[in-house]
Amino acid sequence: MWIVASDFDRTLSHESDSFVIRNDVVEKINNFCSIYKFFVVTGREERYMRILAPGLRPTGWVLENGALLLLGDRKVVNAPETWFETRKIVGEKLTSHGISHSFGEVIIYVNSWNGSLDLGPGVRIERNRQDTMILPDNVNKGTGLMRAIQEMKLSGKVIAVGDAENDESLFRVAHIKVAVANAIPSIKRIADIVMQKEDGEGVVELLDMILTGHFPENIDVN
Repeated sequence: MWIVASDFDRTLSHESDSFVIRNDVVEKINNFCSIYKFFVVTGREERYMRILAPGLRPTGWVLENGALLLLGDRKVVNAPETWFETRKIVGEKLTSHGISHSFGEVIIYVNSWNGSLDLGPGVRIERNRQDTMILPDNVNKGTGLMRAIQEMKLSGKVIAVGDAENDESLFRVAHIKVAVANAIPSIKRIADIVMQKEDGEGVVELLDMILTGHFPENIDVN
């Protein structure tokens, strides 16, 4: 079974569309899910995904950079029980240093911050282009996806699709690594396949390759 796991911003959606996913991409993914499995793996919160992708029906959602999973009618927090007390302390520290931030259901978002700050044990900072996310240690897109696959008792070959730094952890758990054409250079360098098209059109291009069995012959999927 193929299990495709795709980032959202600048991978499934276009910045020129204010990151609202296009209807043809939605239709392709929803049809793909009738045969294979498809996960959206993103740093975004659930409330924003309801606005940006209202018609999308993937196999599952891996949100907040792997910290929150939506699997059918189940919501799974992929973080240690101690995290929320730690998160409160981290938020207070950010406030005391004048660093503007907001809380997701699980993680902390800090926009346009490239500074450094000792946030204490059990805390990790992850950057994605201009954005910064503060998460529990060992929580990322890759561990979130693996938790989702385990929770749903799935098995198969994982194809990861991304464009930026926080997709590297997703690539580490994948059998095949795919970069859309607009991906940053470091992601393209480690990808097995770089699509010819950008954003959602690149993902549609990939899904068509899967459905027709037209993977490049030099890709090892064993």
